[in-house]
Amino acid sequence: METKDRDIVKVSIEEKLTEIVSGFGRYQIWQSVLAILPVVCTAMSNTNFVFAAASGNYRCAVPECGSSNVSFLSTLSNLTNDRCYRPLFHHDSCSPENFDKEISCNKWIYEEKNSFVAEFDLACQEWKRTLVGTIHNLGVLVSMPLMGFVSDRWGRRTAIMISSLSLCVGAFKTLVTTGPTGYLQYVLIEFIEALLVTGTYTTCFVLIVEIIGSDKRIIGAAAVGSSVAIGELILDFIVWNVPYWRKFFLIIYCPAPIFIIYVYILEESMRWLLTTGRKDKALIVLQKIATWNKFAITCNVIDEVNKETLEITQETASATEKFTIKLLVSSPILLKRVIVCSWWWFTAAFVYYGLMINSVSLPGNKYANFGLTSFVTIPGDIIAVITLDRIGRRKTLLGGFLFCGVCCVGIGFIPTDHKIASVAMFLIGKLSISACFNSVYVYTSELVPTSARGSLVGICSMVARVGTVLAPLTPLLTLAELFSPHKGLEFLQSDFWRSFPTLIFGVTSLTAAMLTLATPETLRRRLPDTIAEAAAMS
Repeated sequence: METKDRDIVKVSIEEKLTEIVSGFGRYQIWQSVLAILPVVCTAMSNTNFVFAAASGNYRCAVPECGSSNVSFLSTLSNLTNDRCYRPLFHHDSCSPENFDKEISCNKWIYEEKNSFVAEFDLACQEWKRTLVGTIHNLGVLVSMPLMGFVSDRWGRRTAIMISSLSLCVGAFKTLVTTGPTGYLQYVLIEFIEALLVTGTYTTCFVLIVEIIGSDKRIIGAAAVGSSVAIGELILDFIVWNVPYWRKFFLIIYCPAPIFIIYVYILEESMRWLLTTGRKDKALIVLQKIATWNKFAITCNVIDEVNKETLEITQETASATEKFTIKLLVSSPILLKRVIVCSWWWFTAAFVYYGLMINSVSLPGNKYANFGLTSFVTIPGDIIAVITLDRIGRRKTLLGGFLFCGVCCVGIGFIPTDHKIASVAMFLIGKLSISACFNSVYVYTSELVPTSARGSLVGICSMVARVGTVLAPLTPLLTLAELFSPHKGLEFLQSDFWRSFPTLIFGVTSLTAAMLTLATPETLRRRLPDTIAEAAAMS
């Protein structure tokens, strides 16, 4: 009876805390806007490699005919189907009929001499170009647990400021030299930048949720997701008007020093202050909330909330420490659920970033295509917010993965002259996976017990990062020039093969959709606290 009474007291205290801290008054609006701005800037940092390390046009240099007229240069591309091979010169004339053999190129002429590919001399080394995105996302992979530790140890505001100010690191990429040495300098800075900056996403999401209330985490996820899309749209606009990578880097990184003022205007999470025993600072934040939102609070209520919240947090931490991998393996239902959730996270990240990266290869203007691909994220987030609480978590996720899979697979069967249809299918696929991206976090957290929620969601998040590491490499699948034309691989030139990345995205999404059928619906169900309760869900 005593335990039951204590549970009732805890609920009432938590409700008091939610009533004071949550809601959406002027304080919550202002602090949420402040938390979103670093996300917008970080989105530009995390996706600029799509344009900076873009593929460029080039051809083999033929020194023997370097002074020939334009008519020779125009016919050179017709002498070989591969930019990595050139005709062998063995006559006195540069007439096309005198080139009857091919040899590997060792020197190239670039259409744009100041492009990324030209400055680092990356012709026929497409793997190095696409490796930039992979190196960046490796930094993201390491950054997540690192900034998570900083956020929990020193506070949300501290983590956000470190990540935001570290955007200045990216500006050093404009100073790298040309050639192979410059390329190594570039990828090293790219990794360090991602390592320090990317924690902004999760930390800002946590701060927003703690400001507006955990019951509004779906809205918080949508806000962060839409902010990422806004950042990508701003990047697209800048690059469209300033295409040279060294110049647009200076533009997108110049706002970073402004975030130093967050020391004075961004408040620490009151919940974090309470759970870490910083009572005096928590009282100051509470008073600011009351002032901004124009309501009065008494110190007696604050002290009561403070005391009980600390006890709840300590008991939750104690329960979490009891979770071990051994307990996970001992529960086949929970183990299966974690494997399924991990595949969802991998698919959402792999397909989301894969479609974004490959959007610049769609028919038409690459800037318009990237902008449209970024924009559809916003309606995708809105759809997720509406459907998650109406038709349920499982149906939302199932529908999102299914639509995305069908669209991505279908692109490979659309004739090349139907460009609008191809782009439309691509955009529907991106919209659908955007809805899934926000849904997997909510659904996963409701499928696993409280005693293991942090650890298991963390495992899924790490698996998702593997997807982001692999996504930048998918454009390599469409490059026939990676292979010698003498190896019988002419089929790589086919239209179907050029859509092979989207076929992979589609199959991955359809697999995730089928796995959704193996999980229970969690809408309007109490969150499981133990492994036994989670396993009992059906």
